[in-house]
Amino acid sequence: MSKTRKKKRKKTNILLGFVCILLAVLLGFILVTNYKTEQEESKHLSEIAGAQQNGIEDYEAVKKHAEELEKTAPEDTEDTDDSKSKNDKEKSAETEADTDNKENTDQAEDTTKETAAASGIVCWGDDLINGEESATYSYMAVLQKLLTDNGYNLPVINKTLQGGGTLSMMKMAGVSDETLQGYITKHQQAANGAQLNVTETGIRDLTEEQTTRNDTGYIPVIFMGYYGGWNHDPAELGEQQEQILNTFPDKSRFIVVGTRPMDSSVSSDTLDQVLSQKWGEHYISLANVTAQPSATYEAQQAMAEAVLQKLQELNYISKG
Repeated sequence: MSKTRKKKRKKTNILLGFVCILLAVLLGFILVTNYKTEQEESKHLSEIAGAQQNGIEDYEAVKKHAEELEKTAPEDTEDTDDSKSKNDKEKSAETEADTDNKENTDQAEDTTKETAAASGIVCWGDDLINGEESATYSYMAVLQKLLTDNGYNLPVINKTLQGGGTLSMMKMAGVSDETLQGYITKHQQAANGAQLNVTETGIRDLTEEQTTRNDTGYIPVIFMGYYGGWNHDPAELGEQQEQILNTFPDKSRFIVVGTRPMDSSVSSDTLDQVLSQKWGEHYISLANVTAQPSATYEAQQAMAEAVLQKLQELNYISKG
C-alpha cells in the first residue's frame, strides 16, 4: 500500500471517529433531553392529577353544600314567608278585624237559622206511664199539646221504652255492641258474683222500627235511668246519656232530665249533683220541678212544662 493511500485512510478513520464522537455526544444530549422532558411531563401529569382530585373533592364539597342549602332553603323560605306574612298581617289588622266581626255576625245569623230550622223534639229514654194512658198522660204527650197550644209547629217523636233499662236504650240508638258489652262486663265485675237486676246485663230484642233512626235532625230530650242499667253510678249514667247524644249530628242543642231510680238506690240529691255538673244549663232535675213521684200524671205534667220552658230559655225553638 502506498504512503499516500495510507494517509488518506488514516484521515478517513479520524473523520469517522470524530463523527462517531459527535453522534455519541448528540445521542447523549438527546437522551438527557428526553429524560428531562419525561420528568417534566411526569411532574405536569402529577400536578394535573392532583388538580383533578382537588376538583373532585371541591365538587363533592359543593354538591354537599348544595344539598344542605336545599334542606335549609324551605326553612329560610318559611322564615321569609313568615316575615312577609307578619308584615301583611300587621298591615291588614284593621281589615281582618272587620272580617272577624262580619264572621261573628254571620255565625250568629247561622245559629238563629239553625234554631228556626229545628225539625222537632225527640224524647229518648223512659216512658213511666204504661199502656194506652201514655198517649194522654206521659210527658211526651203533654209536651206535644203544650207546643201546639203555644203556637209552635213542632212534632214530638217518641223514642222511649216502657220498663226498659239504659243498655237497651243505647242499643236502640245505635251504640256499638262493643261499648254495650263493656258496660255489662263492668257491672258483672262490680257485682262479684252477686245477683244483678236484669237491666244491668240484659238487652231487649228490638224491632226494626225501634232501631230505625228518623230523628237525627230533632232536638233530643234524654230522660233515662229510672229502671236501671247504669250500675247505680250517676257518673256512668251521664256517660250513657252522652252515648245517645253522640248519635246526633248536632250535639249543641239538647236537654237532659234526671230522676232518682225506681229502687231508690241513688238519692235525687246525689244524682242531681253529678248530672247538673256534667250538663250545666241543659239539665233539669225532676225533683226540683215537682215533689210528686216520677210516675204520676202530675209529675209528668210538671216535667213537660219544665221542658218547654227550657226549650224557650235556650232559644231552641221559635214560632212560625
